[in-house]
Amino acid sequence: MGGRVTDIVGIPGDPSTFYFAAADGGLFKTTNGGTTSEALFTDQRVYSVGAIGMSPHDPNLIYLGTGEGDPRNSTSYGNGVYKSLDGGKTWKHMGLTKTERIKRVIVNPANTNEVCVCALGREWGPNSERGVFQTKDGGKSWNRTLYIDEDTGCSDLTFEWSNPRVMYAGMWTFRRKPWRFDDGGKSTAVYRTTDGGESWEKIMKGLPAGPMARIGLSIAQSEPNIVYLITEFPNQSGSLFRSENRGESWTVVNKDPMINFRPFYYSDIRVDPNFPNTIYSLSGPLLKSEDGGKNFRSIASSVHGDHQALWIDPKNSKHILSGSDGGYQISNDAGKTWDIINNVELSQYYQVNIDNLDPYNIYGGLQDNGTWVGPSNSLLNDGIMKRHWKGLAGGDGYYAVPVPGAEHEVFANLQGGVIFHVDTRTGNIRTIHPYPKIIGSAGDAIKDHKYRFNWDSPIHISPHDPNTVYFGGNVLFASTDKGYN
Repeated sequence: MGGRVTDIVGIPGDPSTFYFAAADGGLFKTTNGGTTSEALFTDQRVYSVGAIGMSPHDPNLIYLGTGEGDPRNSTSYGNGVYKSLDGGKTWKHMGLTKTERIKRVIVNPANTNEVCVCALGREWGPNSERGVFQTKDGGKSWNRTLYIDEDTGCSDLTFEWSNPRVMYAGMWTFRRKPWRFDDGGKSTAVYRTTDGGESWEKIMKGLPAGPMARIGLSIAQSEPNIVYLITEFPNQSGSLFRSENRGESWTVVNKDPMINFRPFYYSDIRVDPNFPNTIYSLSGPLLKSEDGGKNFRSIASSVHGDHQALWIDPKNSKHILSGSDGGYQISNDAGKTWDIINNVELSQYYQVNIDNLDPYNIYGGLQDNGTWVGPSNSLLNDGIMKRHWKGLAGGDGYYAVPVPGAEHEVFANLQGGVIFHVDTRTGNIRTIHPYPKIIGSAGDAIKDHKYRFNWDSPIHISPHDPNTVYFGGNVLFASTDKGYN
């Protein structure tokens, strides 16, 4: 199954060649439009990539920012910046080791030795290695040009292609804890530099008062005085803002929270480089506006949700590359239709189990791609094929535990305490959650529930009685009749 793609970058005018990075799967390159892909980042100390920075004039020059830039509760970390001069065949570590997670890397098209890094910093605690970092010598040395405090990292960074000295940065105060997530407010703000990062100024005129959530930014490169900002304010006082004077003042253009309904995970906006009023919002669905953000419509309905990356070819706006929790996709008609290419192993397993059959089967849950069972071997010359795997249940897949002696019966669950009894012979999926108010990832505030479950809630079958199953929340549940009671 395709897993979470964190960034995707193409070569302008060349629809056959592009790079895509995974949350926990490294970096890949294709030169034939996705028919085959080559893994390029396989022998390093980390495997999580947050951002790809590529020179528009030299596609062999690549900077990688490691560590996911979206601080969800299950996330991978990195150890700074890597550089390749040969299209990803070899790599050199270039420092910023303690940044932990990097959301954006931009390369100055006029001088490829000048690179800026948008570092989010540690997710679970404070650190000073966060903010905007800049190198002027190709990564040999770095200077932190924008820093607020040890709790505030850089959530987005963008620049004018025609004048790289003009950059915008979103600075975001956040902290994840085992029992909650603190998002926004405090020092969260948008900044601008007009001298290549030597100095920064806060540009907040026209934005609502009150705590501000994570910031996403995008410049209309065909009319760079137009800048878009996506965030969240309390009481739906604004989701998308537009400036027509390079950030001197902002005007709200859309208040619909659905265009950015999980700001800590999304807050990503893209403007077509050729059409300043054509905007894509990366959220649960992929949304498109052609009137400057006043109205959005959902596109890519056939594509896996939770969109994390988007690249629009500046030489052909119809050619779009997209990355989501289901891998990557290609559109050649500006998002009307999509080619879903699912031939690269990017899956993230939360849990793995095996049964006692001979040969044994492997059970597991994938990040946002359900629970599955597959064989441990195959008599085919090609080995174990994708078609040999069977889906058990949907959602974010976690535990999939077969019943000893009746391995066609499996207990599986998705996020937030939703548990199932699955019969693989009949295909029947019986919902057996012990609490009548399904938690999942939506619904009422978790604090209002009598029983509460982790995102990843454990299942255990008694080794003494296969009819007895245990399920762990803030209390321990037990059933002696396979979940009927």
